[in-house]
Amino acid sequence: MKTNYCLSLTKKQKTLSLALLANDIGHAQAQASDISRAFGAETLKLTYSEVKENNLSLLFKRLALNDFTHKMCDFWEHSYVNEHPVIYALGQRYYVRPLILDYLEITETVRSNPVCNKKCINPLHNSYKNMNASKLGGADVTLALAFHRDGVPVREIAKALKVNRSTIYRTLKREHLHSRSSCHRHG
Repeated sequence: MKTNYCLSLTKKQKTLSLALLANDIGHAQAQASDISRAFGAETLKLTYSEVKENNLSLLFKRLALNDFTHKMCDFWEHSYVNEHPVIYALGQRYYVRPLILDYLEITETVRSNPVCNKKCINPLHNSYKNMNASKLGGADVTLALAFHRDGVPVREIAKALKVNRSTIYRTLKREHLHSRSSCHRHG
């Protein structure tokens, strides 16, 4: 059963409230921490309450659920500056793609525009530099590492990226993040 939470962020005496839907309090706290980091918020407050979903709440919900596919571009349906998706919050402008990358803790150098279209915010469509060749593209490797850091099981990462679990294990091993153990056979 999912629970509704309200995340309130504060930065420079400005406040932003976002609706969060989470499986449990741990999940809500992890989302709150990631969102707070992405905005560079000074404080965060997480409460049990319902808040109306807005475009930012929906974006972070989709990111938390890994609700993006390789096949479809996801066009930002809100504000743009020079054809780049933006959001205005906490008294300033945030470019949506860097905000997503900060949320996912992706620190690799990224092209300023996705491979497909400037208006696309799908994190799977970004081009990441300095990545090794493998069955997974640079964006997929970076996303797999971000999801692994967030505790997503290997089986779910593999399903989301449409590859075999062994590909994910090899990628994690190459990045020195996972020791393949007997629990692999059951995951």
